[in-house]
This record gives sequence, structure tokens and C-alpha cells, in this order.
Amino acid sequence: MLFDFAFDPLRTAVRLGFAGNFFDLQAKAFMHGHLWVPKGSLGIEGFDVRGHTYMYFPPFPALVRIPLMLVTHEYDGRLTLLYMAVAWVLFAVMTAKLYWLVRRCVRGDAAVTRTEAAYSGVFLAAATGGTVLVFDASLPWVYDEVYLWSAGLVVGTAYWLIQVTLDPQRRAIWWTFAFVLGAILTRTTGGWAMCAAVTAVGAWIATGRPHPDRRRLGWAVVAAGFGALFIGAAYNFVKFRHPYLFPLKDQVWTAVNAHRRAALAHNGGSLTGPQFVPTSLVNYFRPDGIRFVSYFPYITLPDHPAPAYGGAFLDQTYRTGSIPAFMPLLFGLSILGTIYPLRRRVGFDLRALRIPVLGTLAVFGGVIGYGYVTYRYTSDVVPFLVVGGAVGACALSQLTAERRRRVRMVCLGAVASLAVFSMAANMATGFALSAQTFGGGKLTRYVALQQHLSSLTGHPLQHEVTYSPGLPQGGRADELRIVGNCRGLYLNTGDQYQPWVVVEQREQVAYIRLDSRAVHTATTYVYRHEGPNPTSFIALQTRASTRQARIVVSTPGSGPSRIRGSTSGPARTSC
Repeated sequence: MLFDFAFDPLRTAVRLGFAGNFFDLQAKAFMHGHLWVPKGSLGIEGFDVRGHTYMYFPPFPALVRIPLMLVTHEYDGRLTLLYMAVAWVLFAVMTAKLYWLVRRCVRGDAAVTRTEAAYSGVFLAAATGGTVLVFDASLPWVYDEVYLWSAGLVVGTAYWLIQVTLDPQRRAIWWTFAFVLGAILTRTTGGWAMCAAVTAVGAWIATGRPHPDRRRLGWAVVAAGFGALFIGAAYNFVKFRHPYLFPLKDQVWTAVNAHRRAALAHNGGSLTGPQFVPTSLVNYFRPDGIRFVSYFPYITLPDHPAPAYGGAFLDQTYRTGSIPAFMPLLFGLSILGTIYPLRRRVGFDLRALRIPVLGTLAVFGGVIGYGYVTYRYTSDVVPFLVVGGAVGACALSQLTAERRRRVRMVCLGAVASLAVFSMAANMATGFALSAQTFGGGKLTRYVALQQHLSSLTGHPLQHEVTYSPGLPQGGRADELRIVGNCRGLYLNTGDQYQPWVVVEQREQVAYIRLDSRAVHTATTYVYRHEGPNPTSFIALQTRASTRQARIVVSTPGSGPSRIRGSTSGPARTSC
């Protein structure tokens, strides 16, 4: 998914590369000795505070770019996919290490049977290739990159936290500090939750109950949790004068979007609070948060944006898949894995898993109370699905070990089927979203693939094709609308902010006839686009004194303007 079924390590989520260079800009700012980035470089995502523009993302993904950027700037703005791949490797390695450590806590020194080995392989496949992180990998921009880093760092923190609980050693404490510091410098909500978990483990060790002879090391663990928390809060405070929040009223998006301003006004100037909890719980945990269709990609997100509940006034809401619907295996295993170590009269090794499991669950708390609903936000629950799921997988293996072979095989088959489903569901939705977001030839090829596969299965796609004389209005998710006499083909995304995207469009030719008797000095824009980058436009400029006309094409980075052609006197010009 990360390479989009092709080898293009420098690809971006959108054609203009928006949101693909934010961490590169932040890294350059660090190299110049300050935190702010060039004004306007972040577009609508920038925060204009005290005369400077700041990025709201924490700095870790930018810091890891600095070694490469010290050597070359050739790939600036195109590094997101590369570092997402590095983040996924970190996540996969820490997930595997954590699983076998958890297995030791649950099963002790028991020999690994063939059935348990199969359970282990299925779990690791589902954890690394069957979560929303696969969906995230389809869009290489900062919004999704941060979740891959966060997942790997939080799982790594949980791994070292278990090690510290089982056997407090200075080396393990330093590794715990490094990972929890990386977590809070990547995603604030996850970092705060894991800092609390580290502090709780340290306080427990300091009581002397688990290790009477190592109470002092417990205070070192507490210092690691508080130290990482202080550094993360201090960084955010320097930028925004708050230990963890950022001033949404100062974001560029707030200045240009009336709905954002209305949402802030309705919610007391903030987009967090208990009023959003019912909306998040229903949309993220509803069992029917998925959609099956008879045409490619066969599994998609629900066909409408996530609705609000309890009178909540949301900032933004998109088509949102649910956790149990898209990740059923890990969801079920994590429930079992939460209950299993919380039972009374369990051994110390199982009790050592309690705080890491609950700490990773707390990571998702920040999203539950946020007035913005989208499927990628479920990425915050992935560390819990991995840690809790690892405990659940080992527990399930233990619980079925003494059962008859037929029972073990049925259970293993069900687990494997759910794992394959999770991988297919997240890959399918990610592939579709990638094509719709990038557009252009990529979207054209996606629709062509839909048409080809539809022709092999009874043409189910033809029921989604409609016609209209003008530009499309209304519509339903996945609808293909032919406009006019095949002047254009549009695809309905099902979202409310950009419901239609262009699949194909005939070349548009504008014929402009100038009458020499009516020439006056003016600029007429044939096309104009204003965004976070320098303005792009195509314009017809006329001058009365010389009775001349010229076509001007201006593109970002081209300077004031570039003249593509000109004509004098009465003319007929095409552009």
C-alpha cells in the first residue's frame, strides 16, 4: 500500500505535494536555530502566533530527517513516503518483540507447539498488515505519517515498560525514556497517556512490592515519565503558551472557514470536550461501520459521513469505518487481553501486563473527546490492539491448547479468516482513497480497473452510472456521473466537502474574439486559482493605447508572469 502497488518511493498523496513537506520545513527551521517556518508555507494548517507561523505537529518526525538533510536537499518535500516506511519497520520490529515478551509472561517457558506457532504468525500478520495503518499508508503526507511513528513508539514504550516491570535495570529504564520521549514528541495524546503509564509503573516499583531491593530504580522510572512529559509540554508551551493545546483561533483554516469559526463558537472556543464522546463512541465502535458492494473494491467505508449524536456540533466529519468492523480479530483479542491479566490471583508476570495494556488503551482517549471524526483517527487505538491483542492471542492459544484437534483447527481457521479479512478491508479502502485523493490519471486507471472487473462479474458497476446535462449535484457514494454529451466523467466520493472529483474531461478550448474598435485596457481571467502557494492563473490582457492583446500564464515559482503568446489588432486567440 505504501508504494501504491508500484515502485515510486518519492510519491506524494496529492499532485501538488501539499502536506508532504511540512516536516521537511520544520527540520530546516531547526537547522537554522528556530521553531517557526516560512510564513504561508503550511497553507491552511499554519498557526500565525506572535508574528510567526508554527506547525502544530510535534517535532520528532522532523528531527529524524535532519541527518539526511545535512547531506542533501535533493529530496526535500518528497521524503514522507521514505520515512513512513522507516516508521513501519520500527512498528513491525517492536510488535514482534513485544509479542514474544508477552508470550513469555502468559505461557512461561512452555514449548511452542505447531498450533501456537500458527496463532503467532496469524497475529503478527494481522497486527502489522491488517489495521488502519495500512489504510494510512495509502496517503503519504504528514497527517498519516505521524500515526505510523506514534504506533511504533507507543508499542516500543509498552515493550520496554514490561521489561522494566519484570526486571528493573538502568538500560531498560533509559530505553523506556527514549521511546516515551519519542512518543510525546510525535503525538501529544499518545505521549501523555504513555508518560502516565511509565510514571504509574515507577510508582509501583518504588513501593517495593514487586522488587523490594530495587525501590530506588522505581524513582528513576518515575523521573523518566515526568522528564518526557516536561520536555513535550515545554516544546508546546514555547510555541503556543500551553502545555498541550494549540490555539485554533490562530490557525489559518479558522480564518478562511466559516464552519470552523461556528464550531468554535458553539463549543466555547474549543473542539474537545465530553459533548463529542457519544458521537465518537458510536461511529468508532458500531458493528456496522463498513460497506460491502458488488463492484471493485468490494469493501468500502460507509457511504455517508459519520453523523453527530447528542446534539454535538462537529468541526469536520468524513466517511468513517469502525474498529470492530475493519479490525475484528484484533478488537476481539484485545478485549480478551484486557480481561485476562486483570483477573484475581494471577501471577506476577501477568500483573506486569496490566499497566501497559491500560496505558495503550488510554492513548485513544484524546480522540474520543474530539469534534472531528475520520477513519484515520482510529490509528490511535492500534497500540492497544497490538498490546492487548498480543495478550489475547497468547491467552487464546493457552485456553485451546488442551482442546481436541478439531476444535483447535476450527478456532485457528476462524482467526486466520478474520486476519485475512482485516488486511483485505484496509487495503481495499486505502487503494480507493488514494486514487480519489490524487486524481488525474491515477483515478482514471482506478475507474478503468473497476470497469474491467465489473465486465467479468455481470456488469454491477453499470448501476452506478448516471447522466446529467450540467455539472453534477447531489448524488451518492461511488456514483459515476456522465455530464452532457460525454463532456466529462465525475466520481462521487460520498464526502460532503468535495463530493465530486473529475475522472476524465474533454479538452476545454476558449475562443476569444477581439474587436479593434472596442479594445480597452483590462485583464480578464480565463482561469484563476488562489491557495496557500503563489497564485496560478491564465488571463487575457488587453491594452487600449496600442490595441494589443496577450495571453499570460502564471504558475507557482515562475515569477510575476510568463507570456506564452501575443497578438495585435483584431484577433482570434485560443488558449
